[in-house]
Parts: sequence; structure tokens; C-alpha cells
Amino acid sequence: MWQESDGAVGDLLTSHVLGRVGQIDDPVKVSAWWADHGIAIDPVELNRDALFAIAAQCRENADADWVSFLWHVLAWGVMGDYRNAPTIVASAAGCDQRIRLNDILRRAAYASHRGEIRSAYMAIRRKVPRLGPAFFSKFLYFTADRDSPDPSSVILDSRVSAAAFTLTGRDYSEDKAATYERFCNDMHMWSRQFGAPADVIEFRMYQFGQLIDSRRWKWLHAEASLYREGHEQVGFDDIAERRAHLAGWRR
Repeated sequence: MWQESDGAVGDLLTSHVLGRVGQIDDPVKVSAWWADHGIAIDPVELNRDALFAIAAQCRENADADWVSFLWHVLAWGVMGDYRNAPTIVASAAGCDQRIRLNDILRRAAYASHRGEIRSAYMAIRRKVPRLGPAFFSKFLYFTADRDSPDPSSVILDSRVSAAAFTLTGRDYSEDKAATYERFCNDMHMWSRQFGAPADVIEFRMYQFGQLIDSRRWKWLHAEASLYREGHEQVGFDDIAERRAHLAGWRR
């Protein structure tokens, strides 16, 4: 029988209902929105490995263009909703503004790479209009040291937050550096517990967040519907199958 607990992270990793775990490496085609706003993104398709490689190149260059790197991260991570992008881009419209933004990003990037999760969060939080945690945690993730054995920055957006709360009862919705640090530490804990990289767990949570439409009650509704039909033993994939059917994922 499924229960809300840390163990549900293990259920999530082995579920056959969600999309492929391998999708974490799939490339994302860059939207024409960026070129239309005079921003060059190269290559035209981006995946996680490519962004980690660009971040590494930036760290090797004392005069690195971290602003350009942020545009690449957003080009990969913004999924069709560009309502915040114009304001973020405008924060680097002038020379002085771009220098200021580049300095903010540089400090955050180096703190993240050193594993200073809380300092990295504070270095960028509320420094750029409309650049919230869902966006800037992606920047912190790609500038982290992915080979470090210690906890490091991980993406935390609304889908991941809703998934973590639904699965484990742990709430990471508060926009605070301490909350984000706790999330990254917990992801590291689950990584060791279940033998999966923290970013694979994050991606799997993102998929689960899509399944429940970022709403815990939709998961609970699917679970309750099975019990109402007389099922006595309901497991994770039983609920996931029912939710997928209700969401139109299964015919």
C-alpha cells in the first residue's frame, strides 16, 4: 500500500507510468523568441550536458559573459510562457546594467560551484526583476559542480515543489535560502538512499508534477477513486495509472 513518505521517492524512480527517465538528456529546440529579441543562442538545440559545458567555459574565462549564459539557461528552461522574459532581458539593456547583472551572476555561479548553496541563493535572489527561484535555480544548478560528492544546487520549480510535497509531505514552497538549502540537502540524501543522481530525482519529480498538474489534490483524488471502487491494496503505480487516465495520458 502506498504511503506519503521518503520511500515514495523510490516508488517514483521505479514507476513505469511516467515518461522515460532518459528524457532528462533530450535536447530542447531554442525558440525563435530569442532571435526575435536580438539574442543569439548557439547551438539551436540545448540539453543539460551542453549547458554544463558552457558554464565550465565561463569559469575558465576571467571576463566571462554570464549574462549570455543566463539567456542560454532560460532558452532551455522556459517552456512556452515568456511573460517574465522581457523584463529579465531588459535588466541587461544598457552597458552599466549588463555589467551589474554579469557581476550578480558571476558571484552566484562561483558560490554554487563551491557548494555554498545558501550563499549562491542569496547572491541572486531578488536581484533581478522577475527572475524567481524557478528560473534562477536552473542557473545555480548548471553552475554547480556536478562531480562533487557533497550536496549541490538542484532545480526547484513549482512542479518539483508540488511533487515533493505530494510524495513526501516535505514543503519547499517558501522562497528562502534556508528552504532551498534544505531541499538540496534532502535531494542529496535521497540520491544516496536510492542510488540515483539528484538531478535524475529532480527530473522524475518534474514528470510527476506534470502528471498531477502541480496539484496534490489530484493525486489524492485518484487514490480515493480506487478505494471507492473497492480496491483494498493500492500501490504507487495503481494511483499513477488512474491519474494518467484522468489526465488523458492513457486511453
